[in-house]
Amino acid sequence: MTSVPVSKQYGSIRTGAIDEAAHPGHQNWLRAIMWGLSVMLVLIPLYSDFQRKGWIPDLQAGEPFPGTGSVTVARAINRREITSRLTVITADANAIVQLFVPVPNAHVLSVYVAANSRTTIPAPAGTFRVRLIEGRKWHGTRRYFGPNTSYETVAELMTFEPRRGHIFDLNRRPDGSLKTRLMLTYPESL
Repeated sequence: MTSVPVSKQYGSIRTGAIDEAAHPGHQNWLRAIMWGLSVMLVLIPLYSDFQRKGWIPDLQAGEPFPGTGSVTVARAINRREITSRLTVITADANAIVQLFVPVPNAHVLSVYVAANSRTTIPAPAGTFRVRLIEGRKWHGTRRYFGPNTSYETVAELMTFEPRRGHIFDLNRRPDGSLKTRLMLTYPESL
């Protein structure tokens, strides 16, 4: 019986630094991937910021944004459930804050808030997925802010308790506590 060395049967197993002479392009390829990932980590938040500030070209005419405090409410909402509050403070962009029931992802409420404004509205008690839509030039409830629509989802589900509520301050700052995820899809029409 002859034995076959493992390195001949399965290839060689090495640990430690990569031999640059044996793989001359390996480090260049790895550097390119790392550079690309680093650039993406910067560009994705910048893109959302550009949308909020209206810097992406939008050649279509806009419409008047709904008045601050205007709401769109689902028909299935029971008036007795509206025992909480929702306060929204906007920065330099118009905003729509939406509440969705997580399962089956059903729209409950949307509140419209003009740029540099504050509003408080009654809200239903319950646990919701919160979505933020921001932009400058309004195109209606189908196209929202056109190419400048910034669309984010609050990372955690939010619970609105009776006689209590939440304040959403949309002024971006490094020490902010509202964790959001950028949505790569377009918001659903209302």
